[in-house]
Parts: sequence; structure tokens; C-alpha cells
Amino acid sequence: MAEAAPAPTKDEARPAGPPGTLRDRYLIRSTHPLPDLSTPSADAYLAEDKRDPNRSLYALICKPELPPRVTVMRALKGVSSPGLQQLVEWGAVNWAPAGRQCMAVIYERPAGRRIMTSIRGEVRRIDEYEIGRKVVEPLAAAIREMTARGVTHRSIRPTNLFAMDANGERLAFGDGVTAPPAFDQPALFETIESGMSNPIARGSGTYADDLYSLGVTVAILLMGRNPVANMPDEAILTAKIQFGSYNTLIGDERLPMAMIELLRGLLCDDGEQRWTTEDLDLWISGRRMSPLQPRGEHRAARGFPFLGKEYFNCRELGQAMARNWEQAIPPVIDGKLELWLRRAVEDKNKAAAVADAVRYALNATTDRKSATDVMLCKVLITIDTAAPIRYKGFAAMPDGVGSALAAVMANHGDTRLLAEMILREIPKLWFECRGDDYQPDTSLMKSNFRELRGYLAQPGIGFGLERCLYELNDALPLQSPLTAEDYVVEVRELLPALNRAAAHRAEGNKEMPLDRHIAAFLGARMRTDIDRNLALFNDPDPAVMLMAVVNLYAVLQYRLGPESLPALTGWIASALAPVIASYHSREKRKDLERELPKLVRKGSIVELYNQVENADERVKDEKEFLWAQTQYHAAEEEIRQLQSDNEERAAEADRTGRQTAAVVGLLIALAVAAVVVATAVF
Repeated sequence: MAEAAPAPTKDEARPAGPPGTLRDRYLIRSTHPLPDLSTPSADAYLAEDKRDPNRSLYALICKPELPPRVTVMRALKGVSSPGLQQLVEWGAVNWAPAGRQCMAVIYERPAGRRIMTSIRGEVRRIDEYEIGRKVVEPLAAAIREMTARGVTHRSIRPTNLFAMDANGERLAFGDGVTAPPAFDQPALFETIESGMSNPIARGSGTYADDLYSLGVTVAILLMGRNPVANMPDEAILTAKIQFGSYNTLIGDERLPMAMIELLRGLLCDDGEQRWTTEDLDLWISGRRMSPLQPRGEHRAARGFPFLGKEYFNCRELGQAMARNWEQAIPPVIDGKLELWLRRAVEDKNKAAAVADAVRYALNATTDRKSATDVMLCKVLITIDTAAPIRYKGFAAMPDGVGSALAAVMANHGDTRLLAEMILREIPKLWFECRGDDYQPDTSLMKSNFRELRGYLAQPGIGFGLERCLYELNDALPLQSPLTAEDYVVEVRELLPALNRAAAHRAEGNKEMPLDRHIAAFLGARMRTDIDRNLALFNDPDPAVMLMAVVNLYAVLQYRLGPESLPALTGWIASALAPVIASYHSREKRKDLERELPKLVRKGSIVELYNQVENADERVKDEKEFLWAQTQYHAAEEEIRQLQSDNEERAAEADRTGRQTAAVVGLLIALAVAAVVVATAVF
């Protein structure tokens, strides 16, 4: 079944740059790819341990646009379990082929080969006498180990199963951390609910999902082939809904009773009835129970006609309506679905819930189209509460929305649908309509989505869709173009990355080293609440905004280091012209301009902030400015008074002159009159 994996030959090598180094211990040879160990979302390369050159290792290099499962990496690092490849180490490395830093995961290298190279191919059958010992026992132990650590694998399939020894006696699961959960899984290996979701948005799931995938894997190894290899994913999903997973996969295949019991237990479509790890342990120990009988969906007395086809159960109809969104709205609005649920399905509760949703949409006073979209979403949840959130052609589990948003934004896709789901509180509908008992995880997710709606309603820097991105993906690296060559996951990695970026910034670029992604990243990842600081990033006064940024970066350098960041300090200093101009004193402005180069050489943003935003100097500058203003106003008043006095003197002189001229004129007139009279008399 498995042969020893050949060592890389010289022909496999290609010039791809220097090796990546992880933790100063592990070398990853970019010139030695290992395609036999690659996954659909990560390429494999030869890895070496500098402390133990004889150790057989390989590395998987993650795609930067996909969020890896860092939480699972932390949980599984160093874990030794019979059914797991040991995850030796993980972290970001400088990866020459990509020209940037990438996440790398170091694994124990199998001595044998991959059990199945293609899901459409064939594999040597493992009979019922060996399958318990070689397959079920070690793989069940692996699932049990992961369950105890609170994580899931979500990539269980024969093409991700390896022979760890050359004889093929020890089998182990391959990678399950380099891509979003179940992203690489064919629909065959996913439960009906998970198969309905978009692959990027399937979510972490539970150990029950892993047990289902194990059941499909065991069935294929038992039969030596994939019985539905020629069926597309959508057809497989439809068959599972109509006939059940066991009947779809096994069909008329004749199996031993013990295998029937095992597969019926693992492939049960009812998650509550599906076997647990305890049931699996009992089976491994030899205890035999009656096989679970598959329970199909409740069949209606008559079919519901939709797009030329009749549907006899709610799950199948809900899936068809979700795939044909616009065409599904009229029969719901017209009351046909409610009538069918009431009479054919005989489910009065679902019928009443559908009627209420339609009535609410018809009475909407605002956007009728939005109301009907939300109505159909609620109706689909009502008729199939186990299904994922389905909205306008997109299907996701609540904890899968984050990875979907990350993929769309990384590929510069259209994010309007996801934003619309958050603003219209579609996840809240899903939680409410399911009516599940109180669960801490559910409560936490509901609270998170409420906060996301608030962030999305704020358009400023530090909020918006970027903030939602980092709140939903706690291990997603920073997506800012300013740090494109680095893999920044933790806040302490930000300033060193910006310092490296500063060395390559365009000459004359005086923009502050901040963008929407960096602000949102800090808002989501810093342990303290900095939303008040982020509000200052949106202040209309550029000096206030710039000092808010310098203040935050100074705090980060003070708390997390490093002590010297000369390139970044120079970048920040070049953008501080509005801050320097905010000082009133010309002497102070000249002093700052003289001091900045010294602080840049020291690389201390803390000292730069203290120098530029010295509280005592600010108070002194303000007092001196007020004093200068007072002196200026006093001088202005004196000048105005002098000007006013001159005007009054001129007016008084004019008035006196006029009075004098009038008196003199009168006297002259009287004298003339007297002379005339005297002349007449004589």
C-alpha cells in the first residue's frame, strides 16, 4: 500500500533563492520542492534541523492570501500521537520564491507515501480484519487527542493520509492547519450542513465533523475506491439529502456486519445520533451494537413545485431556493410555501414562522427589496435549522464568515454582500431561529457580530470593514501594503516591519506610516481599548491626527521595543511639518527642526514624541502666545486711540475755524453796513 518516499534528487532542485530559516534552527530548502507532500493550499519543501541533521522533516509554505489555523498550530505543536504527523514548529520565514515573508509549518516527514494520490483513483483495499487496527484505532486516537485540546482537524480524507513507516503499517493524518478549516475538502467528506457552505466559510466545526470524515475515509479504504468518483459535488450533496450519506456512499455494496455498524454510526446524518469517540472506543474494544438505521428527511404528502421540479422535503427545497434566490421570493410572498408546510408537511410551527416573516417583510416601510431578502433568509433558516446561513447565494457557518471575508479582501473581490450580512444582522437571525439552548460559544459569537455591526457603521480609519476583518480573524497577518513583504501577526512585529519598509519608501514621501489596515489591526489586536485614540486618527486637524499616531507608536516602542528604529523615526519626522507649525513661537519651531535629525539618528519615537509634544513647552508656548496677543491688542488699541484723538482734534479745529469765520464774516458785514449808512447820511 505504501512505498518509501525517495530522497530528493539533483533534478528536483531549482534555483529559487537562499533557504528560509525558522527560529534560527530549521532550514527550508526552496531549491528542493516535495510535490508528493504538497497540499492543495500549500507547497512542500525539504526541511532540515541544524541541531539534528539526521532528522527527517519537511515544510509546508502557506499561501499569504489564506488565513492559516494558528490556534490549531499552537495546540498541536510537539504533540506525539499514533495517528498524527508531528507538527514540529511553525512561524514566519523570509521566503525568496515569494519575495516576502510567509507562514511555514514544519512536519515530521513520512517514510512511506500518500495512501491515495487522487480521490478519483483506486487504492489497495484494507480488509475488515486489518482496518480496525491499521486505520480506525490510530486515527480515532488522533481525533481524541485533538478533541481533548479543543481543536478539530477538518482535512480528513484518504488523499491526506500518509504511511509514516516504509511498510505502511502506521497511518497518520496529514496537514490540517495551512488553510481555513475544510477549505480543501471535497463535499463527499463533509456533512450535509458543511457541504452546503461555501468551502472558504465552513468553519471549525466539531469533532463530530471529523468523525464523519473518518467514516467516509474508512468506507473508501474498505472498498478500495470512491464509489461516487464521477459525481460532481452538487450531485453528491443532493444524493445525501435524498437518500442519506450511508446509502449514497455504500449503496448495494456487501459489507461485514461489523463494518456496517461502524459506518452507519460514523455516517449518520443526524449530528446528535452520530457516533462519538466513546462509541468508537467501544467498537474498537470489540463490543458490538445494533447498527443505527438511517432516518431520512420527513417526506411531504405532496411535492412543492419549484422551477419545474417537485421537492418532497424541506431540506432539499431549502437548498434549491438558496441556489435560486430571486426566483424563490415570489412563491414565499404569495403564501404557497406556508400552505405547503401547513397541509403537506403538516408542520404548523414552521408554517406560522414563515407567515410571520412574510407579514413583516410586506409591512416594511423602508427598502422593500432588502426586507424581502432578509425575509427569505429567515424562511430558509426556519425550514432547515441545521443548514448554514444562506443569503443571496452565499452560504456560511457563523465562524466561517471571517475566513470568507479574508479571502475576498485578499483577492480584491466585492465585499458588499458580506458587509450587507453584517449590517442587516443576518447571523443574529440564524442564532434566533435555531433556538438552541444557551451555549457560551454561541453567546460569544452573537456578541462579536453585534460589535462588528457597530464597527462597520463607522466609516473612519480604524473601523469599517478592515476592523471587521481583523476582529474575525485573530491569526490573519496584517494586509497593509506598507508591510506587504512581512508577515505581521502580533502587535510587537508591527514597528520592526514598518522600520524595514521605511528603508524602501519613495523619496519625498511625507505621508504618515499609517493606513486603514494598520489602524484596524491595532484596534483589534491591542489588549487595551484604543478606540478613543483611533477617533483622533480621524480628527480634521492634521496636527492632532499626526500626534495621535506618534503617541500610539511611541507607546508601542516603549512597551514592546526595539529601542532603536531610525528608518521609521525618520519617516515619522518627515511627516511632522503640520505639528511643528502648530507651535506659535518661531524660535521653538527652529529649535525643533534642529533637534529632529538627532532624534532620528537615535531611532527613538518615544523621545521624538516627548520633544515635539512636550506638555510644559506647549503651556509655555500658549502663555507666550496669549501674552503676545494681549500686547498686540493693547498696541492696536493705542494706535486706534491715537488715530481717534487726531480725528477729534481735526474736527474741533474745523468746527472752531468755521465759527471764527462766521463771526469775522458777521463783523465785516456789520462794518460794511455801518459805512454804507454813514455815507448815505452825509
